[in-house]
Amino acid sequence: MRTRTKILIAVICLLSLGAASGAAFTLRTISLYSGACEPLTGFPGMLQSTGFLPRGNCTLERGGVCSEEPCKVDGKKGHCVKRLVEHKVVCECKPNTITK
Repeated sequence: MRTRTKILIAVICLLSLGAASGAAFTLRTISLYSGACEPLTGFPGMLQSTGFLPRGNCTLERGGVCSEEPCKVDGKKGHCVKRLVEHKVVCECKPNTITK
């Protein structure tokens, strides 16, 4: 094998590894912040503004308490839940699940 071919294979492998880790980071962020009701900042905020991260319609009341009203996220009925995500209190809408 020639040196040029080895370099090309190494570059392709590194690009593939970078794309895979970026996709994993994005999916982890979506799973953490899915249904968040308030506007987010940083990378989660960018995902929320572009529509990759569904936004709920709960309200965070004074004192850090989530409203008790039913909410909707991604067209599904749900309930408001307060969670601690990366040292920040987030009010999110969790879709209701049907139990058997």
